[in-house]
Amino acid sequence: MLASAIDYIYNAFPNLSYRPRPDDVKLLAAFLQSQRSDTPAFLGELMSSSYNAIEIEINKFHSRQDKKNQPLPAFS
Repeated sequence: MLASAIDYIYNAFPNLSYRPRPDDVKLLAAFLQSQRSDTPAFLGELMSSSYNAIEIEINKFHSRQDKKNQPLPAFS
């Protein structure tokens, strides 16, 4: 569920100009929760997660993004 929360944050803020730290991610989640009453439950889970767990999921998110953006090898 933490991975879903990280994906949700990045989708909600697609123009982040930096790689957020875990405390930034928690602030963004709190902002989203304050704006709408129907936010997904996994944002609450993110709020109660440790910074270490959030950092791991941020790293996994960026690893997935790097793989998506990697060009396909050229075959001769």
